[in-house]
Amino acid sequence: MLVPRTEHVGERPSWDCLVCGRPWPCATAKVELAEQYQNFPHGLAVYLGSCMLEAIDDWAAGSGGPPADLYERFLGWTGTTLN
Repeated sequence: MLVPRTEHVGERPSWDCLVCGRPWPCATAKVELAEQYQNFPHGLAVYLGSCMLEAIDDWAAGSGGPPADLYERFLGWTGTTLN
């Protein structure tokens, strides 16, 4: 599987971008990840799904729960469906 290469990564446990501070994946991360996974879109969905599960664990261990837009934030923007 392609290992993502971007400086825009989610900082745990907040899952905000380490570079720009926006909710991860930020706009830059989305562009860079989409480019890197353009030939393997399901790989992108698997990678982001695993990140989402880690984020859920982090948010559950903290004082707050996951954001309301959890799916859209991590997977909805990819346009990939896993049937």
